[in-house]
Amino acid sequence: MTAGARLKALLGWPLRRVLDPRVRMTVHEIDARLGSENLARPTLHDRLDDLDRIGRDMLAGLGWRDVPAPGGGLEQLDAPRAAYLNWATGPDGYAAQAGLWFNPPVPVHHEAGAVQPLLVNERIVEQPFVFGALAELTQPARVLDVGGSESTLGLSLATLGHDVTVVDPRAHRLAHPNLTHAACRLDELPAPAQRFDAAVVLSAVEHFGLEHYGLDATDARLDLAALARLRELVAPGGLLVLTVPFAQDASVDDFQRVYDEAGLAELLRGWQVRRSLRVGRTDRLTWELGVPSRERHGVALVTATSPTAGS
Repeated sequence: MTAGARLKALLGWPLRRVLDPRVRMTVHEIDARLGSENLARPTLHDRLDDLDRIGRDMLAGLGWRDVPAPGGGLEQLDAPRAAYLNWATGPDGYAAQAGLWFNPPVPVHHEAGAVQPLLVNERIVEQPFVFGALAELTQPARVLDVGGSESTLGLSLATLGHDVTVVDPRAHRLAHPNLTHAACRLDELPAPAQRFDAAVVLSAVEHFGLEHYGLDATDARLDLAALARLRELVAPGGLLVLTVPFAQDASVDDFQRVYDEAGLAELLRGWQVRRSLRVGRTDRLTWELGVPSRERHGVALVTATSPTAGS
């Protein structure tokens, strides 16, 4: 050990003993970000150095360092530039602030000298399922897209000739002659002169009534109320295409509900289920057809029809 390192350790050890209870959560957070939880931990000095580096990268990402000029080879991508790109292209970046961030099935992660798939999310199966389910509709069909502001699905359906209404209180910046944006909650949507032929609820209803998207939380089951409201908005015999998070054990937090079989049946009460699939995540980049393992969440994909008279 060098003299400087011995002096650093000598001066730092009493301080670490005093601060240890107060920095435990900080250390845990750095462990999680470095992927070193449950492994041999570096010294707290090393961990605080890591925190300083992460903080400097975050400041660089937020514009506290000159933004690099466009162009250049991949080998010129350094950690501060990578941090900036990850922030700028993510759900808090400039496009998102302008209402133009659309949750991609395969987001990427920039790092020094490389770009890698960050993960494959549920959109990889949800969007093809919706297109397949709606293929039977005669054009032009009236389609209600619930909570579609972070999706290009409504624009795709409008481009295919359908008359699409996106109902979402958030901004929806995409435009098409066949696309209408109702800037309100589903329960505020006026009854249409003509009922919809189909409703698409793609990864949306699980957030209703929770604190996600800056909404006030409520004990009321707004997800159940939404599916009941859709039975009023969709014509008898009309189609529902629903995707929600699914697991063997139900759960709820401030972000979303995760449904199990019983919860999904409760959500679909009053609808006539035609097809119901489960797709599970097997690892960060892979989804496979089948019920997810107990340790992982998956997604439920459902088509159903609105009840007809006498059914």
